[in-house]
Amino acid sequence: MSTPIGQHWQQVNECEDLLGADFRARTFSFAGPKTQVHTTLIHHLGNPSATKAILYVHGYTDYFFQTGLAEHFINLGYRFYALDLQGYGRSIRPSTPPNWCESIEQYGQDLDIALATMKQDGVDQVVILGHSTGGLVVSTYLAQPYALPERESHYNKAFPDVVGLMLNSPFLALPFPPAVLNFVSWPVRILVSLLPFSYLRAKKINIYSKSLHTIYDGEWDYRLDWKPSHGFDLSFHWLREVIVAQRNLANQRLSIPTLMCRSEISTIGKRTVKEVQLGDGVLDVDSMQQAAKKTFTNLTQVAIPQGFHDLYLSHQTARDAYLAAMTEWLKTLDANA
Repeated sequence: MSTPIGQHWQQVNECEDLLGADFRARTFSFAGPKTQVHTTLIHHLGNPSATKAILYVHGYTDYFFQTGLAEHFINLGYRFYALDLQGYGRSIRPSTPPNWCESIEQYGQDLDIALATMKQDGVDQVVILGHSTGGLVVSTYLAQPYALPERESHYNKAFPDVVGLMLNSPFLALPFPPAVLNFVSWPVRILVSLLPFSYLRAKKINIYSKSLHTIYDGEWDYRLDWKPSHGFDLSFHWLREVIVAQRNLANQRLSIPTLMCRSEISTIGKRTVKEVQLGDGVLDVDSMQQAAKKTFTNLTQVAIPQGFHDLYLSHQTARDAYLAAMTEWLKTLDANA
């Protein structure tokens, strides 16, 4: 890709967000690959005159609901924004299956909208924070071969500088240990390529979800229609596009200052909530680390003991360690600016 893929967009709504009076939500409409789609930019009203901001991008079967995360960055003096990408959370529409995408690159449109809007709000510098698939999305976006002036020329809009990247358990590799990954990645890719219109039906509530929500054994209350405990049906096409994006990213070298936080261990396949809560129950942290080292040339890594897949949703001790790691890294980023 040598030019931005995005089309011009239109803001169609702005209102108080469902998270309460401290948050506003703006909805934008634009032409997607097959039909008109929407993306939603949520922002905290704190620090309205600050010129530095955090932009948060959620993972798969997910949306933004972590108010405490926003407040943490507000207390550090940043403005805070979050995206519900097209087909996720606040941006789900009847015309498109939830979480569907033609390619991971298409989410560059959502990021373009968010960043241009933040610039209009007076933001000059942005650190992007991506969780899981959101980490893959934002890394793919930052690896695009066109520069900021090209993007500004394409849209005839100003953009802020993206000065740093923070990754929370990014989906940079399939959830297998490194020794296994080399053998299974191609067969999986061939399978999902041969059956692009197939789905794995979501029927069973997964252990990771049981470790999070208050109706099970977790401490978080969120909308189960937007983040269902059994997940959404898994599209083979979506998985193929994830694999393509991961392979493309593995051949890129990104020099942007990057912090990757992950759990110390993986707990994939554990059978009880307590066992899953000892680590990352979704991805393999060793393969994640290997992939990150290959792509990011200015990388800081922090392993969080007993951190969940979404580190912010961990128990308090691990959550505090995760927040402290980001705080210290941001201080260093500012000092080196």
